[in-house]
Amino acid sequence: MLRKNNRLNQKPGSHLRDMKNILLILTLFSVLGLFDSCGIFDTRTPQSPTNTRSTYIPPTTPDIVLQNLVSSISEKNSANYVKCLYPGFYQYVPDSKSLANYGVIFANWNINSEKFYLDNLIAQSDQNASSNLFLSQTSISQLSSDSAIASSDYIIVFQHNRANIPKSAVGNFRLTMRTDANSYFYITKWEDFRNNDTDFTWSALKANFSN
Repeated sequence: MLRKNNRLNQKPGSHLRDMKNILLILTLFSVLGLFDSCGIFDTRTPQSPTNTRSTYIPPTTPDIVLQNLVSSISEKNSANYVKCLYPGFYQYVPDSKSLANYGVIFANWNINSEKFYLDNLIAQSDQNASSNLFLSQTSISQLSSDSAIASSDYIIVFQHNRANIPKSAVGNFRLTMRTDANSYFYITKWEDFRNNDTDFTWSALKANFSN
């Protein structure tokens, strides 16, 4: 009797509203199920970091090697930096003072050492921090169709985060280049020179970021 009385006491139209509410709930669940099947509520894969910039140019002439070297520093691209070096044979000769101070480090210096120090330098710099290589008084002597020597004063600026190490290095380098089987020029010998005894050179920068 209680159930019957409650049913009889319901207001007109209440049963219809209940049915509408049930249909609305069922419809909502159906829509959510459809969205879920489409992957709308799936966890999104994080976007990968911005790709490293690259303006590497096939080094058909010695001056392009220098362009690539400058670009690799400004773009913080160690892969392109290493691509300036001859893969078959490469020799680095630090300035005399750096050789005296860091002889052990430069004893077995090779292409892998070049990439390691630059990767280390990049890792200890803010992503948006500036890095530049400025060349001046540059001269290129092409000895033959497959060899050349380039000399230049340089200033390399790298806004790294390591304390007590200068953020710029100055000096002069002489690069001996030769071609490979594809007639592309690469650096086979890199000689670094100090203009003044108190200068912080590229060799010193390399040594300080070699570990």
